[in-house]
Amino acid sequence: MRIEQSPEFQIHLQNLKNKDPLFLETIYNVGNGHIGVRDSNPLQGNNLDYIGSPGLFINGFFDYNEVSYGEKYRGYPDNDQVINRLFDPRFIRIKVDNEDSAVDHFRVENIDKNLDMQTGLVHELFSVTTPENRNFNLVVESFASLSKQNVYGVKYSIIPTNFEGDIELIKVHDYVNQATHAQADDVRVNQDVGQMQLDFLPDNGQPSYLVTTFRSQQGVILTFQAGTPTDSNPAIDYFEDANRHYGYRSQYHAKPGSQKEFEFLFSIGNIHPLVNARMYADQYLASLDNFIRNTTFNAELMASAQVWQTFWLHSDVKIDGDPVIQSCIRFNLFELNQSAGRDEFTSIPAKGLTGNGYGGQFFWDTEIFMLPFFVYTEPAIAKKLLMFRYHTLQMAKEQASDFGLAKGAMYPWRTINGFESSSYWLAGMAQFHINADIAFAVEQYYTITNDEDFLKNYGFEIILETARFWMQYGNFAEIDGERHFVINRVTGPDEYSALVNNNYYTNVMAQFNLRLAVKYAKLFNDTDISIQLNVTAEELEDMQEAADLMYLPYDQKRNVKLQFQNFEQLPRMDIDAIDQSMFPLLLHFHPLMLYRAQVNKQADTIMVDYMFPQGNTKEQLKADYDFYEPITTHDSSLSKAIYSIVAARIDRDQQAYDFFSQAVKTDLIDLHHNTKNGIHAGSLGAAWSGIVYGFAGIVNNADHFSLEPHLPDAWNCLKFKLQLHHNELLFTIYQDQVEVELMSGKGLTLSIYDKKVKVSSEAPQKICKY
Repeated sequence: MRIEQSPEFQIHLQNLKNKDPLFLETIYNVGNGHIGVRDSNPLQGNNLDYIGSPGLFINGFFDYNEVSYGEKYRGYPDNDQVINRLFDPRFIRIKVDNEDSAVDHFRVENIDKNLDMQTGLVHELFSVTTPENRNFNLVVESFASLSKQNVYGVKYSIIPTNFEGDIELIKVHDYVNQATHAQADDVRVNQDVGQMQLDFLPDNGQPSYLVTTFRSQQGVILTFQAGTPTDSNPAIDYFEDANRHYGYRSQYHAKPGSQKEFEFLFSIGNIHPLVNARMYADQYLASLDNFIRNTTFNAELMASAQVWQTFWLHSDVKIDGDPVIQSCIRFNLFELNQSAGRDEFTSIPAKGLTGNGYGGQFFWDTEIFMLPFFVYTEPAIAKKLLMFRYHTLQMAKEQASDFGLAKGAMYPWRTINGFESSSYWLAGMAQFHINADIAFAVEQYYTITNDEDFLKNYGFEIILETARFWMQYGNFAEIDGERHFVINRVTGPDEYSALVNNNYYTNVMAQFNLRLAVKYAKLFNDTDISIQLNVTAEELEDMQEAADLMYLPYDQKRNVKLQFQNFEQLPRMDIDAIDQSMFPLLLHFHPLMLYRAQVNKQADTIMVDYMFPQGNTKEQLKADYDFYEPITTHDSSLSKAIYSIVAARIDRDQQAYDFFSQAVKTDLIDLHHNTKNGIHAGSLGAAWSGIVYGFAGIVNNADHFSLEPHLPDAWNCLKFKLQLHHNELLFTIYQDQVEVELMSGKGLTLSIYDKKVKVSSEAPQKICKY
């Protein structure tokens, strides 16, 4: 099968303004949810003479670093978790006559790079010059397979330009802790790395490794094979050196203009407990061999490309009239798909699998900002991501117990293995809203997919145990002469406010969480589920009362939702008076100076307006927006897309478009100047939400699905597909009408500006003016 390549799906080096090597390492990464490989100078290896931060990341493969506290109290995490940066599988050693890239400094220049998002292939051309001025072109092609999650392929082509001589190519990876270029001093960048050990597995006829961690006691097996050379390419020999290190090498005599190709397929194993990895290494290795035996680079690339084709068939967003935004949104979706764990035991790191920023840990970003894209377009992946939370539910219950609570589940703010890894608890563990965020995501998945098996066997338990947390942490109290349920001493989404009373977002989410628990407990009342989970009528009555009496602070004078109780008493920070060099504020202000002022890092109360649009009048949304936007710095990449959605709903069309444009360009245009540390995965998902929930104006509740489009003036047309209740729908939105086409399924009824529209197999296409 031939895959046609479209320029609209290409990220070409010449079209990027930023040519910084570290930025390019992130942009031209390849991954598949199990592995991620940063782009790199292929001659760097472990040589610090080159400025680069290459490496291989395996989702969930991490180590611990002990955390040192000035004063350590009960419940503080003992260890920080950090994803491991393994050796760079792109690394190649090249000898030209008497010159050796491993010891001599070869000058490597980027001539061309191209990412083809339809196939997942990165194609690169480097010009390499030796100290004695011998020059050759080095072409590198690489991909991470979507059809086989363990497979990574890399192909090299060497073309001498100004010399004739002997060339030796050596492919050996005899180190594991990848040396990298030092990053800037930024609290958002986790500089720590895990320490690993590499053991060669001998007598396998190919280089094979056991990589193990010291503290987390994990192990993975890796192996790779050289492709069988054609008649026009030199032989590649397997060899063992004096240190019992294994690899491949090829020696040949080269002439100017001649081209020789060498291809390699890696098979990168799953994560195992260290004892199992050692004991069953031979069995795991044999299984890995099956992925790359009797196949070729091109065959595996083609199989992976076909999976990418299926992805784009269901998930593409087409924008007519804005080619820059079109390129950015496709890049964002491409990266989301590369980053999502698919094994039920991993999620999506905040930086994807493109760097070790934030330690490679999972946050609320997955459930609130990234999961909606997968629920609507790739629900099977969405379910896998939610299953990670189910598999770590017992850990969350243990954490609640250790915290001092008698019941409930307390999910970690940041984690890899399910236990808390946030040592700065003010902006970490105190963000208890993550418990309700996860319950909200469970409900969103069920609402859109009708997956009753998931709700019954997994989702309800998550909802119930997180609801129990709120009953333990919150309490009933009297405020202004009225009885309320209050949740004090929490941190909301805005990390420039910490440890407050009754954060509006947290309380609304907790209220929703409690009501979900009551609703589904009643649904399963006559089943064994309630008995197994020890649900009592008294408990449900308490939850219902807490939800009904939840305290939601409100400023009657300004008619706005208050971010938290007594927020109106804080002095307002004049953001416009602060020099631009002082942003982001978190790098230049003591936290207490931020906590004491009305200033937001990101959308907080506005998140409620975004997530619960029904029940708010347009006047209320305008009042909230006008109050909070001027005091929001958008120092978080998660912020602008949310403000864009609310702006679209209140007819602030230009502001909506401006905020969205900046959000969608976060990584490809490097708006925050830190994409070199890895992509902003949450922002990628939020930008998709900006299109669907903002410009398309979609609102989806259990009994209601509607569109109220607010298409930007610059866009002639917007097209995307959504899956809803086992139907796939194609939406084509113009400036004055919406076309809805049923692509598969039995059909359903939806609303477009309160006009009922029904599509079915008998009448699959409808047009609605607005």
